[in-house]
Amino acid sequence: MATLQETNTQPGSAAKEVKTEWRNVRLEVLEKIEDLPSFSSVVMEFMELTRQEFFSAKDFEAVICKDQALVARLLKVANCGLYGRSRTIRSIPEAVVLIGLDNLKRIVYAVSSQGLMTKQMTHYGYHEDQGFWVHAMATGQAAKVLADACPDAGVRAEEIFVAGLLHDEGTLVLDGFLGERPHKQVSREMEISAVGLDHGELAGHILKQWNIPLSITAPISHHHDFRNGGEHRKAAAILALARGVCREWKVGVQSPLDLSWEVPHDKFAEEMDEIGLTADRWPGVVWNIQQSLAGLEDLFERM
Repeated sequence: MATLQETNTQPGSAAKEVKTEWRNVRLEVLEKIEDLPSFSSVVMEFMELTRQEFFSAKDFEAVICKDQALVARLLKVANCGLYGRSRTIRSIPEAVVLIGLDNLKRIVYAVSSQGLMTKQMTHYGYHEDQGFWVHAMATGQAAKVLADACPDAGVRAEEIFVAGLLHDEGTLVLDGFLGERPHKQVSREMEISAVGLDHGELAGHILKQWNIPLSITAPISHHHDFRNGGEHRKAAAILALARGVCREWKVGVQSPLDLSWEVPHDKFAEEMDEIGLTADRWPGVVWNIQQSLAGLEDLFERM
């Protein structure tokens, strides 16, 4: 497989054709990557803080105040009327205490990635305005639930959440190389034929340039082939399973969100076996994922 640094010049039939196309468009792809808005460094600091055993609302203020857009959105959500407050919330610590840690995480990750999530795409079938964002957030939430449900897999919940949030970043670049005719379903073969990489591999290269940790980039690179994920294969399997569940519910493809469809566990037997999730526990885990995704579209609207 060609990379951003390599060009294969060996003779061959189909492989040569694919990699020749990648060589021809490589500079264009690099230019597209350069045009992407970067992922806020506040997220990495926020993740480090949530890993600590003890932290306070003031600790969160010290991190959040570095991003004025994040401050504005946080205060907006805190004052939206959802939390039944009797007075206006004017400070970050007050907002943090009011909305709770789980909602705070959603807001931090959502705002920090918003510049990446609002691009309109011709392909991949996401619904207009919020489809890509909803799918990304839902995959992150589902991955976090799975990591919490399978502690023996040794995957950090916060890191796999961010991996879920960013797992489809490669599609933002690939969308411009798939032709003018819209495609609701894009195969890996189509992606590789277009630029020499699938969207997971391309996302991995993008995130490495942003200095995102390997514990996040590796699962993203291999979420379509988790068995090749090396020491990160369990994280890649969790990400693949989270994505698969969200695909079953057509999250980000149809609106409003409908989480009532049954998700058959036998369709994901290999991923479940990899992370130690047994069939008898599947209904409870799916229920927890459903609860974590409830109100996701409303959150987008409030923000």
